[in-house]
Amino acid sequence: MMDAETESVYEERCGSQLGDEQNEDIADVELDELRRVRRALLKMNQGMENVQRQIKYFNSNVSQTTQLLDIWVRVLSQTMHNQGYLQNPEWHGGQTDIAQLEGLVQRDIQREEEAERKRRAAEMEREEREKEARERREREHRRAEQEAEARTTQVRPRGVGRRPPPGPAARGRGAPTRRGTQRGSLIPPATNSRIRPPR
Repeated sequence: MMDAETESVYEERCGSQLGDEQNEDIADVELDELRRVRRALLKMNQGMENVQRQIKYFNSNVSQTTQLLDIWVRVLSQTMHNQGYLQNPEWHGGQTDIAQLEGLVQRDIQREEEAERKRRAAEMEREEREKEARERREREHRRAEQEAEARTTQVRPRGVGRRPPPGPAARGRGAPTRRGTQRGSLIPPATNSRIRPPR
């Protein structure tokens, strides 16, 4: 038989072994729970990836459908346009349209040429007017210069351009010494009224 001390040690060892086994069981249970959660998350991730691929595929289909609708709308518009031409009694075929387009182009060219001719004519007329104005100013300037020169020639200072009067040697005896006297007469010398005659 075992003593008391041995029994207590045995019980402690058995209790520790039981506790370890319980802890292992609990850890196993928790590990299983984590594995189940991980599998669920993986399935959710795969589902989201599938949904994303489906959305991309749907978006691509919508884009293709939009392009097809645009093409269909253009086809209908061109069909209605052609139908309008065919039902128009004034339409006589493509050759007539080409001839009309050529006529419109020729008309535009003629308009441009006419506008160019008008512009050149206006420019020539403007240059002619400027030339006439310049010549008129030059004629007026020359006329003013000639008039000023004529006035300067007519109005001269006294004694300029006149012949000097003859001196005493050139005049004979009895010649007048003053303007306005008769030939042969002498002008008496002027006397000062202030000078008294001698007594």
